[in-house]
Formats: sequence, C-alpha cells, structure tokens
Amino acid sequence: MRKLNLLLSFILGLALLFSGCAAKKAAPKPENFLTLADLTGRVTLKEDSPGVRVIRIKAKAFIKRNDIRAAKAKAMEVASAQAVDVMVRELLPDEDYNNNFEDIEQYLSKNIQKYIVSSEVNDEKKIFGGRYYGIDSAHKVDRQKVLVALQKDLKLINNSASSLVVVITSKKDIDLSASGFTFKDIEESMMNQIQTDLNQRGLRAMDFRNAVTSAQTDEKLKEQFGKISKEQFMAIVSGSPADKALLNTQIQNAEEFYTTGLSLLRQLAKVVIEVNIFAVSGNIKGDIALSLNVTAKNISTGRGGAFANSVINVARRGGPSVITSSMITGLVKDSYADMQKEFVPQVIKEMSTISVGGNPLKPYELVLKDFKSKEARSLRTKLKQVESDDFRYISFDNSVPTIVTIIVRHAGKSEDLGDKIMEIFDSIGINTKEPIVAPDLTDLVFVRIPDEE
Repeated sequence: MRKLNLLLSFILGLALLFSGCAAKKAAPKPENFLTLADLTGRVTLKEDSPGVRVIRIKAKAFIKRNDIRAAKAKAMEVASAQAVDVMVRELLPDEDYNNNFEDIEQYLSKNIQKYIVSSEVNDEKKIFGGRYYGIDSAHKVDRQKVLVALQKDLKLINNSASSLVVVITSKKDIDLSASGFTFKDIEESMMNQIQTDLNQRGLRAMDFRNAVTSAQTDEKLKEQFGKISKEQFMAIVSGSPADKALLNTQIQNAEEFYTTGLSLLRQLAKVVIEVNIFAVSGNIKGDIALSLNVTAKNISTGRGGAFANSVINVARRGGPSVITSSMITGLVKDSYADMQKEFVPQVIKEMSTISVGGNPLKPYELVLKDFKSKEARSLRTKLKQVESDDFRYISFDNSVPTIVTIIVRHAGKSEDLGDKIMEIFDSIGINTKEPIVAPDLTDLVFVRIPDEE
C-alpha cells in the first residue's frame, strides 16, 4: 500500500511539472526588422557650382522574384524623383506647390534623369524582413533645368521671380580720355557678359532700359517713364523719400513718381544689380586697370535691401601690338570672373529663395507591419476624415503580405505626423511601437504590438 501511495505521488508530481511547463509561453525570437533608418551612408558628391544642389534621399522598392538588381534600380528611380521634388519645393512658393504637386509630379516623371547631373548609392541592404531593398543615396540636381521646367513649361513661376535688372553706372567725374575707349564701350561689354551668363543659368537678365519699356502699361505711364534716366531709375530702386531725392526738382509729383515706379518694377523683377565703375587708369606702356563696385538689391519684398556687394580690381598689360577693343573685353572678362567667385552665387541663391508663409505638402509613406486588414482599413478611413489644407490622403497599398503602405502628404514636421497617426491608433485601441523619426526619412514605420490575452 505504501509503495502504491509513493507511485501515485510520483505520477502526480510529474503531471504537475509538465502542466506547469505547458502553461509557459515560449519567448518570441527577436526579429531583425530593418528599416530605412538603418541605412547610414556618407555623401561624397559635392556642390561644385551654384547651379546644382546635392540632395540626400533614402528610398526603397519591393523585391519581385528575388531580383535584387531590379529592386535597386527601382529604388534609385524613386530616390531621383524625390530629389527633384525637393528642388521644386525650394523654387516654388508653398501655395503654388501645394496646389499643383500632382501636375508637377506627372510632368517631371516623364524624364526625371534630365534634371539629375549625377547620383551615388552610399549604403544599401534588404529591409522590411527582406521584402524590400533600401538605398541611402545622393543626387546632384540641376537647378536651372528644374527652374526652366517650372517657369516655361508648367507656367508656375512668374517672370518677375526669375528676372533681374542690370544697371551700369559710373562716378560723375570719371575720366576715360587716356584709356582710348568710352564709358559706353565698357557698359555694352559688361552688360553682354552679365546677361549671357545669367541667362544661361536660367535667369532673365535685362538692362534698365528694357525694364522701363516693359513697365509701360498705358499711355500715361509711358509718358512718365519713357525717358527715365539711370539716376532716376536708381532713385526709384533706392526708395528715396521724395523730399530727399536729388532729382525732385526735375520731376513733378516726385513722391508719386518714385512710389509708382517701384511698384511697377516689383512686378517686373526681383533683384537689381548695379555695377558702378570707380576708375579706369593706365600708363605710358599701355597697361590698363579697371576698378568697380557691384551691388545686388532685392526689391520684391518689404524686407528687401542690398544682400551682396563686391569691390573688384583687375588689370591687363598693354603693348604696341595690343588692340584697345581686346583690352576692354579682357578687363570685363577678368572682372566678371572675380564676380563669379562670391557675388554671382549669392545672387543665384537669393533668386532661389522664396519668402512665403506656410509649409509645403511633403510626401510621406506610412508603413504598417503586422496589422489586421480591418485595422488598416480603419486607419485609412480616419485619414480621409481628417484631410485639411495641411494634410492629404493619397493612396493605399496592401499587396505585400503583413506590410501595408499608405501614402499621404503633410505640411509640417515629421514628428507631428507621427503624433497624429499615434493618436488615431490610440483612439481605436491599437497598440504600436513609436515610429523612428529623422530629418532624412520620409517613411514612418508602425509595428503592431500584439494585444495581451
């Protein structure tokens, strides 16, 4: 009997032991779920001219039939389009971009490589559980080609936003008699040099006379501004009060003249460049030196003012076989080469700067992992309900198992978008991990946390 009790006790103990082990759930194995945030390359492309921008983009593409090469090529195509879109947002006022981003995307996507000078991939790997291929890339984007597309093809940039007026002036007592050429010779050569270069860069450079002619919208204005002098034009640009302007005695209703003139000019151009010739000097050997001051002023807004200034001195050696006209051309080319070092890049940067309030509607992808189809549909419905001027629902993709992608556009910081989505999940009782947020990421990845049983 005693042996029987011991045997029963032993069997009961084993049963309790096995039942206790069965009650414990095996800890899930940690999953190596990589995202674009895990790509950390180093950009080597350089912005070697003011006409280009190097833009870093992280992008991904679905791996079909285990074809890594095709997925990488597709990711590069996506990244190129995103880089050009960044340049577009830099060139357009936010309101114009937000109202036309679909047309812009459709037009530029026809030949996106036209706007890319060069590209590089600095890191790459499989992400999202091996279903996608991600790249960390950099793209050198041609600013002028994008600007031309927006201005001439899509008609989204007003001429004044890419136009500037060039005025060549001189000191009143400048003496050119010993140089063998006239001020007009310098003026024409300098104007041709500046206009040719800036026009090739996608800008619209005019001399002050063309600007004045373009501003004549009716007979009264034509009579007032038809014979305006350089001094009067620069007085308008400077915004001199009528009681302080040097030319008031020559003009009736001077206050109205200056105010009207500046208003017209703002409709025509954004920047005025003044090249003021200080001196042209020479010696008995025929050597000639040119000294000038060049200033650029933004006249398009109330905050406008001089934003770039350079003093330039150049010289050329003469001689009995040197032709005077070639000396002029050489001096002008040398002086403009000096301008191109700092002054011209500052002008181009100012012409590219948009001072308009608001934020552009930037594209983002909301990536949902391990969400039930009902939960993904619920989020999609909520996103459509909260559409506003600052937020747009674009599209939905559930073609990849366990991963759903929702494309939206959001005006503001990426962390604010992340908070918006997390609040929606909280409101419908869904637990997710906090998304990784970084300035160079346009993916927000939300990983579903299983509900506790």
